[in-house]
Amino acid sequence: MAARSSRPELTVGKWGNSLAVRLPASSARQLRAGEGDTLIAEVAAGGRLILAAEGSLISKAAVRGFCHFFVGKQKETAPVVADMRRDGRY
Repeated sequence: MAARSSRPELTVGKWGNSLAVRLPASSARQLRAGEGDTLIAEVAAGGRLILAAEGSLISKAAVRGFCHFFVGKQKETAPVVADMRRDGRY
């Protein structure tokens, strides 16, 4: 038996005046998406389409990438809340 690809090919079809793709059951399970759920779509660099279930948590890998991006690029600043409260500017 052939191994299933983790990157299934999706066919674009017509749905009314719009275009649609059908998610294979295995992809829907990975997204934890079911009929009637809302998915958030993002078009990334290079034309990649990224789908995520609405309200899904950010992955640990994405957090690591975010932290790596900002390490050393942002200076830590002094807390300002205490000053704002003291000066009555909140």
